[in-house]
Amino acid sequence: MATAATSSQAQAQAQDPSQTDKAVTGYPVTYAYAAPPPPPQPPQSHHQPDRRAGSTLVRRLIVMVLAFLTVMALASFITWLVFRPQLPQFRVDSGSVSQLNTTESTSSLSAAWQFTLTVKNPNEKLAISYNSLQASVAYAGLELATTQLAPFAQDKGNETHVDFRLGAVDEYVGESVVSRIEEDRKARGLVDFSVGVYGWVRFKTGWWEMRWRLMKVSCEGVNIRLSNDGGFDGNLTGRVDRCLVAM
Repeated sequence: MATAATSSQAQAQAQDPSQTDKAVTGYPVTYAYAAPPPPPQPPQSHHQPDRRAGSTLVRRLIVMVLAFLTVMALASFITWLVFRPQLPQFRVDSGSVSQLNTTESTSSLSAAWQFTLTVKNPNEKLAISYNSLQASVAYAGLELATTQLAPFAQDKGNETHVDFRLGAVDEYVGESVVSRIEEDRKARGLVDFSVGVYGWVRFKTGWWEMRWRLMKVSCEGVNIRLSNDGGFDGNLTGRVDRCLVAM
């Protein structure tokens, strides 16, 4: 009986193949060598730079710079209150021109000037040093000649006389300047020049000194009267007491 039943079951499977497939796929298939799982990934770092620390450092630097500038400004102000530095005073004591000649055809000028300046240090507590000085003579705002001056120093309340010469030989000055100089010479018998000085000065005392500062001096109205016979020489008509000094 058992043999017959087995035989009939085998015949039924042979006649219906789907029964065999169902029997095979009904269970999970297990492989002997399964693929290993992927290695664990390291945790990603989400750390951001501390921007607050950088901004704090910048603020501290700004505060330090501002504090330093404030201290320096306060020290300079206190020093100014203590010493009260005053600008040096300049005046033109004497001046002359010789061989003044203008040429209309070339719009040029030739002349030789000589001036004496008196420089006074009005400070009672500070000495003054002068360096890299340059003097000039001009007419109607046009510079005609320049020369270098020797450096010098002044003690408190000191007065110093500075002599210098300037010259121009066939210097081109333009048609309008030549015409105006000739008109002044013929109409008034004098020519109105101006003298300028610029260079570096420094105030100092025993333990303190100011940094070098640029000084500009302008002496206007340096009137030189020419000789009565219409010659080319002349002298200063009067002392120029006040020159403008700027630093």
